[in-house]
Amino acid sequence: MKKYLVGLASVIMVSVFGQQNWSIEECIAYAAQHNLTVKENQLNQQLSEQDQLQANYSGLPTVSGYFDNNITLGSYNPKIEKGYYQFTNSYGIQSSMNVYSGGVVKLNKEKAALDLQAAQITTATTMNDISLQIANYYLAILLNKELRKVAQGNQSIAKQLVEQARLKFNAGAIAKADLVQAESELANAVREVTNAQIEIDRSSFNLAMLLQLNDYRNFSVTDVQLPNTLQPGLHNLDDVLEVAYNKQPAIHYAQLKIESAVKSTRIAETYLKPKITANYSLGTNYMDYFNKGLHQDAWLRQWRENIVQVLGVSVNFPIWNQYSNKINVQKSLINEDIAKNRLAKEKQLILENVQSAYFEVNSSFASFEASKEAVRYAEISFDYAQKSFNAGVINLYDFNRSRNDLLSAQSKMLQAKYNFIFKEKVLDFYAGIPLSLD
Repeated sequence: MKKYLVGLASVIMVSVFGQQNWSIEECIAYAAQHNLTVKENQLNQQLSEQDQLQANYSGLPTVSGYFDNNITLGSYNPKIEKGYYQFTNSYGIQSSMNVYSGGVVKLNKEKAALDLQAAQITTATTMNDISLQIANYYLAILLNKELRKVAQGNQSIAKQLVEQARLKFNAGAIAKADLVQAESELANAVREVTNAQIEIDRSSFNLAMLLQLNDYRNFSVTDVQLPNTLQPGLHNLDDVLEVAYNKQPAIHYAQLKIESAVKSTRIAETYLKPKITANYSLGTNYMDYFNKGLHQDAWLRQWRENIVQVLGVSVNFPIWNQYSNKINVQKSLINEDIAKNRLAKEKQLILENVQSAYFEVNSSFASFEASKEAVRYAEISFDYAQKSFNAGVINLYDFNRSRNDLLSAQSKMLQAKYNFIFKEKVLDFYAGIPLSLD
């Protein structure tokens, strides 16, 4: 299964790198595979999996073997009435098993399972945060591309005006100052196009760095034509909050941490109870003297005849340990309160984010509608100014002011448009709708 997943990820990588432009879905999928924070969370999840295995095996008996060799230099032996030299050898196996420990084995298993779920949810929470950042940077690229189109249109008009002004100046119809003013407006228009391109590159750089690509220079996104006719989604604030409370990973994580803290308290309480352990050992030994007059049976015979089995039960119960067990219980209870407070904080944060997104969707939509109306009137004013300029009714300065007013209105409308779209996506996100620009 792992080989299949690795192969699939490789195919996705080749497919993504082989494409000239990235869609928002591909950006999110790539981040899920390659973002270092996500990878770190996945590694922590693997640690939690090992902790769970360790907890599951903790109820099994322990078995160990031993093999000892010793030489004793004795100062006196009554049989030979002098010092002696003795060699001893022993080996065997020993085992112990937890019979009763206040249910700590079961509690450790349950806590490890909860911690594993929490580790899995941490990865999902990180991906949610990254997905919203991707959406923000992606929309910023699209916005700056549209602003560049507006600036390029303005540059085209400014270039035509310079050509007209140069012809009129050569014919003696206008003064040198009018030609210089037209050239100045063209220079400003070129600067605006350059600035718009810089903002596109900056937004692309930010997104490429978020995806942690090795080289941002060839990175580009798929152009998505978002309509100017927009309408807020039919979101009910209470319904969105209910979905967010039930589905947001941060809430699930906080709830699991409460359950884990409760288990930790119960584990701490087990150290106030007696512990019963069963023990078993099987072994034998061999002894030999290097002195004459001290004789021992042969090696194999001693091993065979000196076999000893020991079976026992030990009971350990706390009497006095400087109140450390009771203090640990109290600390665990405090950790429970901390976990409950964290859940309350997460719910409060979601409440604030959802209400803020709900407010921003409606306010940004109103701003967008107002900006559209401002553009409509600016277009009418510009059309009138253009006809008046061509007829010689107004001068170049007044015409450029009308043109700049239109450019400003169009830019503000685009900013309001993309601000509305992003806030709408945030609200969709909390309503459980996957991020997409379709």
